[in-house]
Amino acid sequence: MTDEPDYIDRARHRELSGRTRARWGRRAVLVVLLAFVVAGLASVFGQRATTSVAQGPDVRLQVRAPERVRGGLLYQARFEVRAATAIAKPTIVLERGWLEGMTINTIEPQPVQESSDGRRLVLQLQPLRPGHVDILYMQFQVNPTTVGRRSQQVRLTDGSRTLLVVHRTVTVFF
Repeated sequence: MTDEPDYIDRARHRELSGRTRARWGRRAVLVVLLAFVVAGLASVFGQRATTSVAQGPDVRLQVRAPERVRGGLLYQARFEVRAATAIAKPTIVLERGWLEGMTINTIEPQPVQESSDGRRLVLQLQPLRPGHVDILYMQFQVNPTTVGRRSQQVRLTDGSRTLLVVHRTVTVFF
């Protein structure tokens, strides 16, 4: 009595002769997938917040938000305005990169006035006294079909006068 059925070739099916290239191909695919998972665990594809700061003699603007996000992700942006002198109409002006392909879920505390200049979101805050700090939180969600890189510039103005500009870029992955 034989150990294998007639249609089984011992060298091909048990010792896998002639299949060394296929074995290395499967291992290479597995290593690429594993590298992708490790990169995701290392937060290469998003959400770790970074802080950008612009400072002048009268005021300091600090923006804390992720620079890399994924589609469908919820995240928070924090805008901190620290005044050294009085600012009558502090206004945060957000470039289109904050809005295109993003959904704003909430803004806290509510700005005094919220408007648009046709291209940018304009958020007017309470007047600031010297030494006063105002913090604005915004929660966003990245629309799942959004991909690419865009500018997220933040401008701090006092009425029509620009006080500071923070230059940021966001990268949206699949």
